[in-house]
Amino acid sequence: MTHQQIDENNAKAIETLLTAKPILIDVLPAINAIPGMTRHTILTSGAPMNWGNYTGGQRKAIIGGIMHERLANTAEEADALIRSGIVKVLPCQSLGCVGSLAGVTTASMPVLVVRDAESGNQAYCSLFEGKVTARLNYGVYNEQVESNLRYLENVIGPLLSEAIKTAGGIELAPIIKRALHMGDELHSRNTAASILFNQQLFPSLLALERRGMAKIDELADYILSGDYFFLRAAMACAKVTMDRIKGFSGSTLVSSMTLSCRDFSIQVAGLGEQWFRGPLPHLDSFGLFPGYTREDIEIMGGESVITETAGLGGFAQAAAFPLQSYQGGTPQQMIEKNLRMYLITASEHQNFKIPFLQYRGVPFGIDIRKVVETGITPMMNIGLAGRGGGQIGAGSFVAPIEPFKLALEAFANRYK
Repeated sequence: MTHQQIDENNAKAIETLLTAKPILIDVLPAINAIPGMTRHTILTSGAPMNWGNYTGGQRKAIIGGIMHERLANTAEEADALIRSGIVKVLPCQSLGCVGSLAGVTTASMPVLVVRDAESGNQAYCSLFEGKVTARLNYGVYNEQVESNLRYLENVIGPLLSEAIKTAGGIELAPIIKRALHMGDELHSRNTAASILFNQQLFPSLLALERRGMAKIDELADYILSGDYFFLRAAMACAKVTMDRIKGFSGSTLVSSMTLSCRDFSIQVAGLGEQWFRGPLPHLDSFGLFPGYTREDIEIMGGESVITETAGLGGFAQAAAFPLQSYQGGTPQQMIEKNLRMYLITASEHQNFKIPFLQYRGVPFGIDIRKVVETGITPMMNIGLAGRGGGQIGAGSFVAPIEPFKLALEAFANRYK
């Protein structure tokens, strides 16, 4: 296969991606929403990995998820269930799901259901755990976390489901398009997107209240509690979009990226479900909450880099200068990093544009050939977890080049 043929394949893949129409259609318990999900399945971030390789906060979050499902009363019992095979730990993306940081998603947890109206495919993402310090996906499981997860399951999930269905579903791409013009990059900054989402949901809340539905004020408090609410919708939106090119023959575009506590991995359109692994990404710049140092940072995984795969996050950071005070660096560095991403992508997005760059489309379609040729790897904006659990800041990461080299070698072997 020639480079010209690959370029033609990539152009067709880009066209396929641009026709996606992601719509948030519901919020349901994971077991009712995700095909293949069972009560004894725990989903987590990263490519497939043996249980013995999970460490730190990600391991604690998985064990916490098992206890949350009342399958075990202690960490020791949870560990034994996994080792015996009774409980299976699977990658989120093996079932079309994405989850923030450790990504732990269990049967009873409510998930956002996003459907691509063009293909009919669906993707799923667990709910924002709220503006609380202790969160399961940041490696903490205690009574406070358990109480909060039950509140999401029993109160917020059902109410949000009714509100979304009353609205007739919510198209996500138009929100992302506007949010990019208002200072978001849709990964570490979702301030404008969350406001725009709430604006669309507000009439549904009023309608539900007029119908006498209880606790609408609590739902309003939840969706207004933090700017990170829309990140989960952006992640599911990116996932259902990028899944459109999974298995796209002869394409060198990256269809997915993820990281676990151990490694960073990618999938390539023309290579289907195969994962290519490398070391964890390098921390380029960061900002920490008061009282923390770099030594307190722990990588627990993360599916949220699916947003970068779709041209958002680190690929749109020149749209979000307010991030500078949150994750370190300078506005000029953010511009320079963003411009480098154009050197490793096949196209520019027709609808998602960066005002500062004269409304240039975000760099779109990571091409493994260009990554290997230039030595430039994707920039990713990621929340930072602490060794004791919880979020302690945010940072800009640089992906390792090893997975891209491995993927290009495999592509050459398959397509000669």
